[in-house]
Amino acid sequence: MATQNIQLVKGVKANFRQGSARALYWAVIQQYNGKPVNAFAKAVTANPPSVPARGKLKGKQEPVTGWVSYFVRQGYITLS
Repeated sequence: MATQNIQLVKGVKANFRQGSARALYWAVIQQYNGKPVNAFAKAVTANPPSVPARGKLKGKQEPVTGWVSYFVRQGYITLS
């Protein structure tokens, strides 16, 4: 299976609440434009931008694949 690369969608502006998990993950994923998803996953696994303060994942990192899927579904990035 070939490695997929992250591509930011041109002209899309993400408007997330400052300091939110979405804003923090978005800031990191933008740094990986044109780079492999694996590189992004490795970076955020080593240093998570945020971890939930409550809920079933309290104090644990959320799945990286979930964040990538979220940004794809919302039209912020594509995988190529």
